[in-house]
Amino acid sequence: MKKVQQGFTLIELMIVVAIVGILAAIALPAYQDYTVRSKITECVGLADACKGSVSETYASTGAMPANATDAGCSTSTAGTQYCNDATVNAGAVTVAVKVAAGVPAACNLILTPTVDASNTITDWAGSTTCATKYVPAVFR
Repeated sequence: MKKVQQGFTLIELMIVVAIVGILAAIALPAYQDYTVRSKITECVGLADACKGSVSETYASTGAMPANATDAGCSTSTAGTQYCNDATVNAGAVTVAVKVAAGVPAACNLILTPTVDASNTITDWAGSTTCATKYVPAVFR
C-alpha cells in the first residue's frame, strides 16, 4: 500500500515565507512614499482653492491681492492635519506642509500667477521646497 503525502513539507513552507518576506521588503518603502504623496496632495487642494480666489480678485480689481484676506481665501485657525492655512503674498499662494506622521520635513508648496500683456492670469507656476518625489508634476 502506498502512503499518500498530506500537507506541505517544512521546506516548502519556508520557501513561501521567504518569498513573502522579500516582496514585503520591496513593497513597504514604495507604499510609504505613496502615503506621503497623498498627504502633500491634500495641501495642493488648499492651494488650488485659494488660487481661484486670487484669480477672481485680480480679475475684479486689476491688482494682485496682498494677503489671504484681500484675496478672499477661506482660512481657519489650524489648517488641516497635514497643512497650514494658505497664505497669499502679492498673488503668490503658499501652503506650508506640516511635519506629521510620514512627512519627512516641513516644506512649502507655492503657486505663482503668470500675467500676460492684457493683464489676465494665463497660467500658474508651481514651485516647492519639498522633495520632488513627493509632489505632483506641476510643482517639479
